[in-house]
Amino acid sequence: MWQFFADNPWVTLFAVIALGSLLGLARLGPVRLGAAGVLFAGLLVGALDPDIGRAVPAGVSVLGLALYVYTVGLESGPAFFRELRPQLAVMAGAVIALVVTAVAVGLLGNKVFGISGPYLAGGYAGIGTTTPGLAAAQAASSDPAQPAVGYAIGYPLAVVVTILFVAGLATVRSWPGRRDPGEDLPRRLVTVTVAVRDDLRWAEVPGVAQGRLLASVVRRPGGTPEVAHHLDRLTPGDLVVVVGGPDQVAAAVTALGEKAGEHLLDRRDLVDYRRVLLTNPDLAGRTVAELGLEERFGALVSRVRRGDQELLARADLLLQLDDRVRVVMPRERSAEVGAFLGDTEAKVSEVSAVSLGIGLALGFLIGIPSLTVGATTLSLGPAAGPLVMAMVLGRLRRTGPLVWTLPTRANLTLRQIGLLLFLACVGLTSGYAFRRNAFSLFGLKLLVVLLIGALLSYALMVLVARLLGQSRPRTMGLLAGYVGNPAITAYANTRVSDARVNTGYSTLFALAILVKIVCIQLIVGL
Repeated sequence: MWQFFADNPWVTLFAVIALGSLLGLARLGPVRLGAAGVLFAGLLVGALDPDIGRAVPAGVSVLGLALYVYTVGLESGPAFFRELRPQLAVMAGAVIALVVTAVAVGLLGNKVFGISGPYLAGGYAGIGTTTPGLAAAQAASSDPAQPAVGYAIGYPLAVVVTILFVAGLATVRSWPGRRDPGEDLPRRLVTVTVAVRDDLRWAEVPGVAQGRLLASVVRRPGGTPEVAHHLDRLTPGDLVVVVGGPDQVAAAVTALGEKAGEHLLDRRDLVDYRRVLLTNPDLAGRTVAELGLEERFGALVSRVRRGDQELLARADLLLQLDDRVRVVMPRERSAEVGAFLGDTEAKVSEVSAVSLGIGLALGFLIGIPSLTVGATTLSLGPAAGPLVMAMVLGRLRRTGPLVWTLPTRANLTLRQIGLLLFLACVGLTSGYAFRRNAFSLFGLKLLVVLLIGALLSYALMVLVARLLGQSRPRTMGLLAGYVGNPAITAYANTRVSDARVNTGYSTLFALAILVKIVCIQLIVGL
């Protein structure tokens, strides 16, 4: 009856992707399954007949995984290296917590419950919600279906338990972050015209020295609006447009005078502003200062919109393709600025086949070497090799004419395609084994082991952050990155409005994946 699915594997594969994506849209409490819905749809279809899993086209899973981890590495690499020094203690603590959890899951599951290493390795990947970890467990196992069973049990457990941890953290009122480096750039930007009351140097305004506030337009008494280049001293009667987070702008208004009755940006006959799409590949990987807009056009960048994130245009902010740059400029130079930055919608989804091909090839190459430790063989493999290489290339951003980074939209598209292909293949090839093992006494034992492991793991991470003096918002982000699930980050952002949630997530996300991959390969050897 089910032979049709085995005889037409491509139809089955994409039907599973469609069905799983619909399942992922269903809301389960505060979160959705998202792409993980494809895994469960694949398990459902694969459980119908063992021939369905055997018919899955070879190589599709590896290709999907490589696209996923490579695009993740390109995006998370810069954040990882940027946070390496200031957050080194937190990173070390997270590594220790992951290793302790791996030891606990391995010993408890194998010595107490008699569960074999591949099942435990997949379960460890599941409570870490790490798709590359699942691939590493399957590559190291004689039966790839066994890790998938553990992963399918551990994944939903991880999402539920982590959400409960984040919800608990959100209710804690007193949580001193004595060593927290402070909130990064604000999540939301506002623009206000301020009427200056007192004689004051711009550098003395709160937030300016810290790069959290900038001026875009200024008008002197009796003068006309002009771009605020090299703003120094402000005098009574000046009008200045300030840009920053709501709190920073409010503090600036108090320090400077009061909110003006007119907004300088409403008048656009002399000074204009607009968002320009950065599609010129020669400018990717440059800082705002390196654009040289002031020297070329007398213009100034005030904001950069990257995906859904609004960034204040500090001089050292690195730009990437597909950024929407808000430029304040003399009206007559508007066309020149647009031509210089690119501003071509057709290029926002273009991918450099040269840089993508070279990057993936190098990633697969560094994944080949292996190290034998006892009965276990360790290697980066196709899961971690492309990830590590992409992190390095994402940090470099460009090498001569080669731009390693991808436009944001292209990156997210390739990432989604890769993840869906991989999860669909895993579900289909493991569905029959999941049917035989998950709903049994064995499955219950594995669930108990993974629940204990999850509670231990997340509690250790919160304890590490607390002992190292991290703030409550950053701890929530660190926990989300430690587990590695964006749904948890989204939930944390609904509970706390603080940019440290996202920076905490970026700090540990890539590092946690790499550590989990190593631990998973060791667990398989039990």
